[in-house]
Amino acid sequence: MGKVITDSDRVCKDHFQDSHFFPQASPAPGKKKILKKNVVPSRKIPVRTHDKVEKSPQKRARESRKRRANARAEARSSLENRDAESNSDVDISNEIPDSNNNMDRADLGPPAEPPHENAPPPIQFIEMGSQTPKLSLLILLKDASMLYTFTGIPSFELLEVITECALEVPPDTAKMILPMKLRILLTFTKLKLNLSYTALSVLFDITDKTCRNYFKDTILILAKVLKDIIYLPSKEETLQNMPKCFRKYWRTRSVLDCAEIPVEKPKCLKERILYYSHYKGRLTVKFCVGVSPGGMLTFISKCFGGRASDKKIVVHSGILDQLEFNDGVMVDKGFMIEEECLVRNLFLYRPPFLSKKKTLSKAEALNTAEIAGARVHVERAIKNLRDFDILVDQISLNLLPFINDILVVCGALVNLSAPVLAMDKF
Repeated sequence: MGKVITDSDRVCKDHFQDSHFFPQASPAPGKKKILKKNVVPSRKIPVRTHDKVEKSPQKRARESRKRRANARAEARSSLENRDAESNSDVDISNEIPDSNNNMDRADLGPPAEPPHENAPPPIQFIEMGSQTPKLSLLILLKDASMLYTFTGIPSFELLEVITECALEVPPDTAKMILPMKLRILLTFTKLKLNLSYTALSVLFDITDKTCRNYFKDTILILAKVLKDIIYLPSKEETLQNMPKCFRKYWRTRSVLDCAEIPVEKPKCLKERILYYSHYKGRLTVKFCVGVSPGGMLTFISKCFGGRASDKKIVVHSGILDQLEFNDGVMVDKGFMIEEECLVRNLFLYRPPFLSKKKTLSKAEALNTAEIAGARVHVERAIKNLRDFDILVDQISLNLLPFINDILVVCGALVNLSAPVLAMDKF
């Protein structure tokens, strides 16, 4: 039993066989029996839990297969009994052929079974994508302000137009339960509020894994649909929409600036080095934004590591190659792109440097203030981009492959929303 044996321990005689004792000629009642030497108790032995013999894996598998086979046999027998009961109610008088026309029946094949009342209803096929869940965010959105709060879409009319355009793009998979409109709402809700997939699953009455798959599929479709919203307008169109603050810099075609998004810490040390931004002091991805003088987003580059400089991003993004002869580019002091602009015959508007001087001259100070007053609109455009919480919070590593598409969708929706500049600024 696992106990510590002491001199006072005793074993009951009921645990021994009769052959374990010395035979007695005339056993007197109450007389003690004498045990033979080296005998072991073998009767009524208690079994402990850890003494039980475990079944082998093969035996457990055989028993599991036997149980499943019995369950299938019971299911088949119950189904046959139910069919027999349903067939017993059917009038089979018409199924017995007349003896005179047996040959005709044989030529025409077996007679068709007449329908009966207990026949099951025909199967109805439901088109994938047409099922609407019991609870969806679309039911809760009563007006345009609530729609904008949750998704960033300014009106229901724009939602309908985006949905119609997205339906023309064939999806990568056909297994879609939610209709396209709800998938677009789910995607824009994730972009605007950056809710967890678990919270989205409650709002759309689906699982969190399905939410994750819908977001990744729909963001690719929306990027294809909305990428043409971000374009560089012609020089004539830019001159027609030139604000007052750009009258002195009327050659300006694009105002450039860079922005950063924090990212989750990767496991690879090389990736950490590429993502680390000395300016922000954390791991980020960096992208370049181009804004027209009228305040419209005209360019969003692909994302680079936070270690990349502003000059490298501008050169590798190709924005300078899109500009024409004698166009102007307005940048901040961190953009050292004089040679690149000179090669392409572009005007560079940038605040002057102090260099070795102690103070700026009056003309340089006024020039700095005027350029800053004109450049502020690119900051306002970036601020509108950051209204989407997914570009403010830390980007997870599983969303990092979709970051370029996310930027395109958010930038297109910024262009489709209220303009940065009011009419009195022109």
